[in-house]
Amino acid sequence: MSLHDWDDVRNELLRDRATAEALEVVQMRKQLIAAMAQKRRQSKITQEKIAGQIGVSKQAISKFESGASSPTLDVVFRYAEALNIDLFSKLKQAFA
Repeated sequence: MSLHDWDDVRNELLRDRATAEALEVVQMRKQLIAAMAQKRRQSKITQEKIAGQIGVSKQAISKFESGASSPTLDVVFRYAEALNIDLFSKLKQAFA
C-alpha cells in the first residue's frame, strides 16, 4: 500500500462541491476570527476583559482566537459588539 500525496488527496476532495463550500466557510470563519483578534490587540483590550464583557472565560477567548474551539454565533456577535464592530452590517455588505 502506498501513501498518497496530500495535494492530490486535497484536490480530489475539493472536486466535491459540498466539501469545497464547507472549506470556504471554514476559511472565512478563520479570517473573521483573526481580524477580530487583531482588532482586540490593536485596541489594547485583554482577553480577560473581553471575556468578562461577554460572559465567557479567558480560556474560551484564547481557544476561540487560536482556532482550538468553535464558538456559537451568539458568542461571535457578543465578541464583535464588545469591540464595537457592527457585524450585522458587515455581513449584509458581504452578502449583498
